[in-house]
Amino acid sequence: MRYHYRTALKRFLKFFPVFVLLWVQLYVFQLDYLLPVGIVGMLGAVWTLIILYGRVSSIRKCAKVFRTYPLQFRTPVEKIGMESTHTLYLRFGDQKGTPFTLRAKDALGRGRWPVGITNGVWFAGDEPFGGAMIVPGGGELLFLQPRDWRAREEDRTTAGPERIEKAGRAGIKRPARR
Repeated sequence: MRYHYRTALKRFLKFFPVFVLLWVQLYVFQLDYLLPVGIVGMLGAVWTLIILYGRVSSIRKCAKVFRTYPLQFRTPVEKIGMESTHTLYLRFGDQKGTPFTLRAKDALGRGRWPVGITNGVWFAGDEPFGGAMIVPGGGELLFLQPRDWRAREEDRTTAGPERIEKAGRAGIKRPARR
């Protein structure tokens, strides 16, 4: 988890100081023709803060799941598809009956399939509710929830009070924002 927090902070610090300098120079030099540059700096600083908040909150969600559920190695992982919003759709191949298609978001916002994901992953969670997983080798951290939350409502209500309470402690009892 420390690696992911550190990487999110490094990516933030790569751009934020530059945007702040563009913004602050408007006040330091007080030249009217620098107004467009100052506006770009202000918008860029706000945007990088929003991205940092999203990444840190996603890492915290995964950490909460890892504190609640034990890690299990799951293999194989079937790739279903990918949306332009950096959302991956996958399914664990060892499921019996109706398999759950899960929506996965990389905690650091990478928009690609993790290398070696089809060979297996370390998963913590409960499929009807979601969970988190770590891809061995690359170390990518992904937050998971069912692809169609409403369609899986019956599976969640029949899960039993222990599983529902555990999902509540892990923060996966309700759907996360996309």
